Amino acid sequence: MPAKKEYTAEFKEQAVRFVLEEIEPDESRKHACDRLAPKLSVKAVTLYNWVKQYAPGPARPAAAPGSIEELRAQNAALRKENRELARANAILSDAAAFFGAALDRQRR
Repeated sequence: MPAKKEYTAEFKEQAVRFVLEEIEPDESRKHACDRLAPKLSVKAVTLYNWVKQYAPGPARPAAAPGSIEELRAQNAALRKENRELARANAILSDAAAFFGAALDRQRR
């Protein structure tokens, strides 16, 4: 059995965007995925599952503005962004300390 491929979230989102941009007006999502999957070197079933998951459709309507679901989604997105920014700040702080110490050693 071949090893399972892991795709990044960014690749998945780009693939879904590609399918939604290239889909013909009278074409189903399934047929579009069958047609476009070889161009992305992905199995058609995998691509179709990504499209179902990421693209809003009749089964998953978008949350109404101001609804609890929308607020929870915004809250989760802001928390994720906050974690990423805190991590980036920690990395920059450590780098500044490292390079600052290196400059102090060179002056002596």
